Amino acid sequence: MDFSFSETPTLETDRLLLRRITKADHDDWLAVWHSPGVIDYLIDFEGKPQGKVARAIVDWADRIFRERSGIRWAVTLKPSDRMIGSCGFHLYDRRDSRVEIGYELHADYWRRGIMSEATEAVLQFCFERMGARRVEADVVEGNAASAALLKKLGFTLEGVWRERVFKRGAYHSLWQFGMLAPEYRARQKAIRRP
Repeated sequence: MDFSFSETPTLETDRLLLRRITKADHDDWLAVWHSPGVIDYLIDFEGKPQGKVARAIVDWADRIFRERSGIRWAVTLKPSDRMIGSCGFHLYDRRDSRVEIGYELHADYWRRGIMSEATEAVLQFCFERMGARRVEADVVEGNAASAALLKKLGFTLEGVWRERVFKRGAYHSLWQFGMLAPEYRARQKAIRRP
């Protein structure tokens, strides 16, 4: 199975709508990054991102879609269309049938199961519509909330990449999480079982 990347699909859950990110989301995405604690483990940024960086990230979301290497969705809470976070996959490796996912959520919406719901929708898309064999996630060492989310969704902690990246003046280790398609299917079957 191979997704065509002809248009960004909209994903819907009970509470959420995951839709294409647009330039109109610029200020909301900036507000997500500026909410307390959000960028503590997003080591891509040197300090809190400002307007120019946010515009570049919106362009990045468009570019990875055009290049067929990923989709980043705006996470919105129904019925509002306002972006409260983002979730998606990048680093799509068609040959190996593998993707890497990522996400962030405005701190006002933490601990409500929103990112679990959004990530579950993205996993369903990756495994069922794209036919991915493997979904990965890298978590900066120490980000217990993100690790707990992935474990709850059925990911396995596969190892630690010690001092994998140099950002913000220091080396950071990454926890490597992974899920295989048979594990995803077994989990879905167990969830549906009465």
